Amino acid sequence: MVKYIISDLSEVIIEGFMGIGRELSPILDISVKEIELEKTKNFQLFIELMVGKMSEDEYVTEFLNRTKWNISVKDFEKIMRKVLDKKIPGTIDVLRKIKNTGKYKLVLLSDNVKEWIDYVLKTNDDLKIFDYMFFSYELETIKEDSITFVRVLDKLNAKPEEVIFIDDLISNINVAESVGIKGIQFLNANQLEEDLKSNNIL
Repeated sequence: MVKYIISDLSEVIIEGFMGIGRELSPILDISVKEIELEKTKNFQLFIELMVGKMSEDEYVTEFLNRTKWNISVKDFEKIMRKVLDKKIPGTIDVLRKIKNTGKYKLVLLSDNVKEWIDYVLKTNDDLKIFDYMFFSYELETIKEDSITFVRVLDKLNAKPEEVIFIDDLISNINVAESVGIKGIQFLNANQLEEDLKSNNIL
């Protein structure tokens, strides 16, 4: 029997680092595609940020040193917070419907940065809906590693079959399913609600 619904944060509830290209493109006068390419080239650096090995300042400073983009660390971080303020339409409404059934605990699981999470928790009351929250910088591992899900199950004292996991990335869904957790890939709020109904959650 399902007892826990685990949801991703970025690109499911709010925009995350994937959305920064659209904001930076007109400022830097370079294409979103080029920005995404630089992010991909420096992905290992981003992972170090995600697992808590670097501060946001350290990451942005090194990232801008590598890209040579004409923007200050302060302005880059300000733009990132502008992105974090953007909500994905409808998702919280669907999660509230889950909560209102009274049958499930809501869990937030996010590959994320301490400074970004500190900001979001202060500015976004929607996240109070969650019963538990787990972040990569605390777990010291990201969702592409199955140990992440093993640790979360352990902290919840839950069995894999008691959990449904929602994420926008199919790669993360596949990792969750490798440890026995059923996954739902998020495309939009309407699709999520229909998939939850199909799984007899709503």
